[in-house]
Amino acid sequence: MSAALSLDRPTITIDLAAIGHNWRAVASRYQGRHIGAVVKNDAYGLGAAQVVPLLSSLGCRDFWVDHFQAALDVRRLVPTGRVFVLNGLAGADAARCRTHGIVPVLVDERELRLASTEARRHGPLQVAIHLDSGLTRVGLDAAAVSRLIAQPDLLHGLDVIAWVTHLGRFADPDATENVEQRARFTAWTDRLPRAARSIATSSCVFADSSWHMDMARVGSALYGVDTTPSAPQGLMPAATLSAPVLRVATVPAGTEIGYAGGFRASRSCTVATLAIGYGDGLPFALANRGQVALAGGLAPVVGGVSMGLISVDVTALGEGRVQPGMHAVLFGADLRLEQVAATAGMAPNALLVACASQVHRRYRMGDALDPAGTTIPGATAMTGADADAAAGTGTDAVTGPGVDPRHLGGSRHAPAMSKEAS
Repeated sequence: MSAALSLDRPTITIDLAAIGHNWRAVASRYQGRHIGAVVKNDAYGLGAAQVVPLLSSLGCRDFWVDHFQAALDVRRLVPTGRVFVLNGLAGADAARCRTHGIVPVLVDERELRLASTEARRHGPLQVAIHLDSGLTRVGLDAAAVSRLIAQPDLLHGLDVIAWVTHLGRFADPDATENVEQRARFTAWTDRLPRAARSIATSSCVFADSSWHMDMARVGSALYGVDTTPSAPQGLMPAATLSAPVLRVATVPAGTEIGYAGGFRASRSCTVATLAIGYGDGLPFALANRGQVALAGGLAPVVGGVSMGLISVDVTALGEGRVQPGMHAVLFGADLRLEQVAATAGMAPNALLVACASQVHRRYRMGDALDPAGTTIPGATAMTGADADAAAGTGTDAVTGPGVDPRHLGGSRHAPAMSKEAS
């Protein structure tokens, strides 16, 4: 299996060294006790099968997913450590969670009763409990929290690992509404049985330490998404989305480009057709608005975004500079994900997940530097039986010295990433 870019479909190149760097950046900033990785939606589309073992080797011991099947998948990858399922008991009952060593994050009083019944019958059960401090999605609301405070026996048999809440304005921890949520969450948990408190996500880790509390659940930052542009976080882009040039043509003024004449050339121009479209997760909103990095410059999208193709005007890049078989970057180091998402009117995570979950994946470790300045050896393409085993997964797996997590400064026996006082 070749690790080269595809010539007929888009590819997302995932830099595992960058994810390792970002984990260290987050861990060095966080002042709470436990920091965990959010790997829901297949690690934001980047591939939990590769990301989870990497983070585990670097000391991550807490993993957060959305649904039960994802929790089972992560548990197979990391037999030790804790796996939290954010959708609670919706996908499996408390007994199955116990069997597989998965911690459900209970989302309402009904689940609290179900978990307590299991614990009364079969012994203590580890859970986390979500408190709805203002986002109004899942969790015990104010009335339910009041009942729990008044009737602590509702928790009989439950080993509550953490009280969890989620902020409504994740990109701005110091927003008035978030401060109110934190005050509400703190007041509630002060009156509930003692357990770790978890309010911090990526942006909170880089905010004032008053937001850190006991447990952090970090997702966006690990994958290079800058959630707080006003406060640079020193993160490395972890994913580069590229698409091959299929055709280059010079067209006269007045030529219509795209369905329904979505663009009409006002002058003679050179147009390149790229193999990517909304079927690959590219937002339709980039029609006549987006741009790509190609041949050392930027080329605007002209016409619409069809299922598998877009057109870009490459006239300004110079005659003959763009040829079929070259690759344009839709987002990456040269064209930041956050910038492209803003143009499309969507959150960076939404764009990352939409594209990464649809296109061909390719992994690399080459020529990155860890924070200590040590060069990580270049990765090589997987060959032989390993390549055959990887075929059909939609990825180009890479191996060699660059993939060994120990070259990221960790080891398979790294200590747990815990900030508990010793």
